[in-house]
Formats: sequence, structure tokens, C-alpha cells
Amino acid sequence: MAHKRTGVLTHTVAVRVVDTIAPRIDYPLNIMDERGIIIASSDPKRVGNLHPDALKALGENRTIFTHHADPATGQQPGVNVPLLLDGALQGVVGVTGTPKAVAPLAQLISLTVQLLLTQQEEHVRDTLRTTVASEMLSGLVSGTSSAQMVAEQLDLLEFPKPWSISLLRPQEGQPLPSFGDKHAVLAVNNALWVLSSSGMAPKAPEGALRSVVGTPRDDAAQLLVDAENWRTLDGYPALIPRAASAEFWDADLALAAARTPAGYSRTLAARIVKLSEEHARTLLALATSASHVDAAERLNVHRNTLIQRMERIKLVTGCDPRIPGELLSLLGSVYASVKLGELHIF
Repeated sequence: MAHKRTGVLTHTVAVRVVDTIAPRIDYPLNIMDERGIIIASSDPKRVGNLHPDALKALGENRTIFTHHADPATGQQPGVNVPLLLDGALQGVVGVTGTPKAVAPLAQLISLTVQLLLTQQEEHVRDTLRTTVASEMLSGLVSGTSSAQMVAEQLDLLEFPKPWSISLLRPQEGQPLPSFGDKHAVLAVNNALWVLSSSGMAPKAPEGALRSVVGTPRDDAAQLLVDAENWRTLDGYPALIPRAASAEFWDADLALAAARTPAGYSRTLAARIVKLSEEHARTLLALATSASHVDAAERLNVHRNTLIQRMERIKLVTGCDPRIPGELLSLLGSVYASVKLGELHIF
């Protein structure tokens, strides 16, 4: 059974239909709302009046054919067709004239109005979706949202779990990756913030694009934490990796470097000032590999070359990268140097 759904067939829409169609047909045209009230008519004097046959069409959810005039009610012969949108009654289209002559026309106008309402509804949904997505990402990026607010916005967007938030920093003129319906995107300064649903995080393309892709989350509160972290990194773009170097990158070390006071960052960076970028990459490989053999393979060097590099690092810095604690100290220096723009390895 059809049900009533108010507010879709507006006076503005009805007037537009009448103004467009009435001059092109030879019959009076009326548009009634879901209460049976005439809201637009080729006879302006009828606007605001209750239309009995429209009320009947709504009540019985069927087309009403009136074959004879009724002097008591002022009804004229004609056809009144219910307007439906997604199974919901929106109003009635009425065309005055002998039913045999106007029935096809009334049906055609009804279908036209329903198509117009569908397009309007889709436009409203798209506009609402864009607005909600923009407000949600703006709140996440600025740190002004609450977990409850984000959860409600995700629900409005019909974004299923898990969610992730990513930060992309393209170079000027670089082609951007494409995003589908499972993503919401906001451009802020030189960065793109992307919220993804259903675990469909954007893939960082090869080339100059820097990006950090968040871990899939089931809790909106975790998205707030990720957004805060990426906001911190956004202040130091050199700490955000390109696709080619992402496998050697560590988010915790990058965040620690970004949050380290500038003076202490300079102190840390001074420890490795005599190391080359090749040695810095060696430290990154050692930290992200299961073994020295694995690190050598990832660096595409012989194991003896790796050993020579480790000896050189120890000689120059006084720290032995084969000792976990000292390797961690060296990594802190590497990330500090990247932050200060002295190393360019990400």
C-alpha cells in the first residue's frame, strides 16, 4: 500500500510544471498536494481550494475518472492521477476534459512529474551527502569534532565499517587518484584528506605523491586520533612518504620527530650529519627488516656491503646499528634530519 510522504512535491515544483505544460495543452491542468489542496493551476483562482476527486484519488490510491460535471461541488469532467515517488503518495495531477480524451495526457504528465521529483530527490540527496561529508572532514581536520558527531555523520552518509582516514599531498600539476562512492574527500591548502569506508582506503599512486593511509577502524573515536596524527605530520610534509619509500617508513617515528621541539631536533640531527643518504636508508632498512639478510635484499646490496655500511655508521656516529637501542637512537636522528630538511629520503 502506498503511504504519504510530505514535503517532496513543493509549490515551486508544481508551479514550474504548470507553467511549462499548461501553455502546450488544450485542457485545464491542476496539481494537488498530498492533502488534495490545489497548489498550482492553469486557473490561478483555484489555487488553495480542496479538490474532491484528488482527495478520492489519494484515499483510494488509484486514478479517478469523472465523466459528468457536479454542479453542487463545481467538479468538471476529467482525470486525476496519483503521484508516487518510491511508493509514497506525493499528490495528484488533474486534467479537466472528457476522460477518454485527457486520460493519456494525464498519465503522461503524471510520469513527467514523477521523473522530475525523482531527479529533485537525487539532487537533494547528493547535495546533503556532499555537505555532510565536507562538514565531517572539516571537523576531523580541524580537531573540532567529537566521536559522537563523526559517528552520526558516518551514519547519515551510510558509510559502513571499517573506516580509515588518509592524507595525500600531491605536487602541483600531478594527476590525482580517483575516488569512488566509498570515499569522502576534502581539499585543505595543498593536501587532500580522504575518509574511506568498507576498508577501501585509497591506493597511493607511484610518483611524487606523498601520502599516509590510515588503519581501518571500527570506532569513530579512533578516527579522531588518526586525524590528529596526520594533522601533525601535515606540518612537516618531508616526513610524509612517497609510495616508493613507504615500506621503509614508520608512522610512530615520524610522529615523534614532528612533535620534538626544534632545538632538540637539531641536536638529534647533528649526530648523523656526516652520514650520507645511502647510510640513512640503510638504517631504515635495518629497522624494518626481519634480518640483516632481508635488509640487504631490500637495499639490493650484498650482505658484505651492508656490514661495511654498519661499520661506517658506528665509526662516524659512535652508535652501533646492530644494537637495537642504539639503532633506535640513530633512527630518531634520521627522522629529525628529515624534518629539518637535511635528508631527503622519503
